[in-house]
Amino acid sequence: MKEHIHTIPVLDALREPGHCPFCKIYDKLEADAIDFIMGPSLSYMTEDVRDETNAAGFCEEHLGKLYAVQNRLGLALMLHTHFKFIQKNMEISKIAEVSGGLFKKGESQTDRIAKKIVAFQNRCYICEKIDNTFLRYMDTFFYLWPKDSNIKQLVKALPGFCLPHYAQMLSLSEKAFSKKQLDDFLSVVIPLQKAAMEKLEGDMDWFIQKFDYRNSDAPWKDSKDAINRTMAMLKGAIIE
Repeated sequence: MKEHIHTIPVLDALREPGHCPFCKIYDKLEADAIDFIMGPSLSYMTEDVRDETNAAGFCEEHLGKLYAVQNRLGLALMLHTHFKFIQKNMEISKIAEVSGGLFKKGESQTDRIAKKIVAFQNRCYICEKIDNTFLRYMDTFFYLWPKDSNIKQLVKALPGFCLPHYAQMLSLSEKAFSKKQLDDFLSVVIPLQKAAMEKLEGDMDWFIQKFDYRNSDAPWKDSKDAINRTMAMLKGAIIE
């Protein structure tokens, strides 16, 4: 099958050895999103981007990654207007004006303000930007499955998927495939994941056993990076 601009990132992630291919796609999208905001293009200065970052804010993880870019002025400008947006729209200061609101029937003013804050905290500009594109790449993966004769072999060569992306893939596959295609797909990915998890459990077991003095001279086999691979499998946390 001829490769196209929308299929290349998916096929590249499948061909690259090691780790969950969807983690590789996600990490690339994340790096691109951070560079889009804080990089040479200075997108944080444009009105439409600032409007979006003001309204959505950032999760704790992405605040840390934005800070690591070392563009202090750019981050300060975004946080300043974002903070002003919160003050204007969250009504946080009104909490001090509430009198007996906690004991009124129905939703009190404090409840309403608290819910607005919680809903706001659940948003992140970077997460939302990544997720919108990531789902398109996962759709591309499903699109390729029945059309590209090589994709099964690429998947069979994988060391499994991280559990978050494995669950997401299984959930979306039911809508993406016909019954026949779904059966074919599951006949590949379920045994693959089962074997990957069994091997990883065995590697972790041997890693632990290596700390027994009786095994000090025994070979490490494939267990030296078992902790790293287990973290990657459980949460998609790729740590080299």
